[in-house]
Amino acid sequence: MDYVLLLQRIFDALFNSAIYSSLALALVIIFRATGLLNFAQGEMATFSGYIAFVFLVGPQPRLKGGGLAGLIPGVPLSVPLAVMGAVLAGMAVGAATERVLIRPLRNAPELSLVNVSIGLLLVINSLMAQWWGTGPRVFPALFPAGAGQNFNIFGARLRYSTIGVWALLFVVLVCLILLLKKTRIGLAFRAVSINQTNSELVGIPVGRVLMYGWALAAGFGALAACICANSVLLEPNMMLRVLVYAFAAATLGGLDSPKGALVGGVIVGLSQTLIPAYVPFIGFELSVLPVLIAMTVVLLVRPAGLYGTKRIERV
Repeated sequence: MDYVLLLQRIFDALFNSAIYSSLALALVIIFRATGLLNFAQGEMATFSGYIAFVFLVGPQPRLKGGGLAGLIPGVPLSVPLAVMGAVLAGMAVGAATERVLIRPLRNAPELSLVNVSIGLLLVINSLMAQWWGTGPRVFPALFPAGAGQNFNIFGARLRYSTIGVWALLFVVLVCLILLLKKTRIGLAFRAVSINQTNSELVGIPVGRVLMYGWALAAGFGALAACICANSVLLEPNMMLRVLVYAFAAATLGGLDSPKGALVGGVIVGLSQTLIPAYVPFIGFELSVLPVLIAMTVVLLVRPAGLYGTKRIERV
């Protein structure tokens, strides 16, 4: 075995792992509060990626003909400021989604909420295609990613961009943990995630707390889109495949565990890259298969995921 090539593949997989972990965090936040898997999370993230692109280069017409993109004001900004603006815009969209679409259906069957999220996916995808067209856009990298922008470790290249995205992800995760454990809104969010009815009885504004949760999840999704856009090009369907891997990462780690989302993203990224490389009959065309196998094995041993909370049923 070529150990340098193995190490290089691990380094390359870690970049994808950061993308999966950040989007899995968004899924975990909403599931933890509402028990809902938001199928529109990827499209909401992609929409925020387009907002960041507008902040970077100004209003851009559709690649084919005109469109409504020019109605959005463009303020050319640096990449960090554009990403921050996109995260804030994504949080606003997430909060509005909860207030307008989810809150009125809070007592509806779960299937109704799932249908709403699927409908939202289709609507946002169509709007992006209408406003910006379906052609790919080149999005700048958040961190240095050109030739020579790497560390050489035992002959393998660890890119600055990989280190940067993981450093950013750890900082954001630490901020999330501090928010949940050290602030009043974090305490309220944890109470709502345990029992919404009891939270209402003690005076917690459940609707407002859930709106904050959706905003926070949308912010994580926006960050994932900005990380991902440079490596896969920005287009309306950019996050659909990523969302599949993020669902797997969240399920592996535990659908109510932020730490599990991080670990699950690493497992998914490594499985996607290493298993097809060393198991010839799978190949990279079936890279999703190792991820599904890893998820199945973990769930057979721990049905709640690696760090998920085991559900207790009283009879």
